[in-house]
Amino acid sequence: MNNRTYITTAGYIILLRLLDLGLTFFYTPELHYEWNPVVSVFGYSWMGMLVTQILLISFIIFVMSFYFYKKPLSNPPHDLSFKEYIYYYFHNKKRTSKKKWLDFNRRSLERVLAYNGFILMTLSISVSYLAIINNILIIRQVRAYSYFIYNHSDVFFPILLIVLAVSSFYLFFILEYRTYKNKLEKIPVEN
Repeated sequence: MNNRTYITTAGYIILLRLLDLGLTFFYTPELHYEWNPVVSVFGYSWMGMLVTQILLISFIIFVMSFYFYKKPLSNPPHDLSFKEYIYYYFHNKKRTSKKKWLDFNRRSLERVLAYNGFILMTLSISVSYLAIINNILIIRQVRAYSYFIYNHSDVFFPILLIVLAVSSFYLFFILEYRTYKNKLEKIPVEN
């Protein structure tokens, strides 16, 4: 991927966070009704929340760079299944009979950072969208939504976050595996 895509995505993430913060300020200027854990658990004010948001988004954009500038896999075998590809992605070798999930090297660390960059990017965008929709529905006083959130937010948001994280995991490897398969189709198979 190129530099332009990385900068555009980083700008998009910043824009979404700013929109969420603006709606939050409109909805609850004193943060009494804010559900963000930074406020609700740690009791931060606007200054603490803004500093935390800046640090978090900076970290996400930094780790995201590992995804956008990752190096391609070196000479992957032609016969990897989806599950085998996930192992190969992190270890740069086929799995042997012994499972060595914690056998890391520098190349593995780069892959883990690229993977986490994608996960954090997709989660940041997804959570920003959900926060914006949540704020709009609360500002518009949609009664059914307000009732649902008031009664089920303790369960709904953690489950939603877990579903988004698992979906991001699969999406990452589906995209990577598709790239792997497309490259294989372009390489002539030797007899």
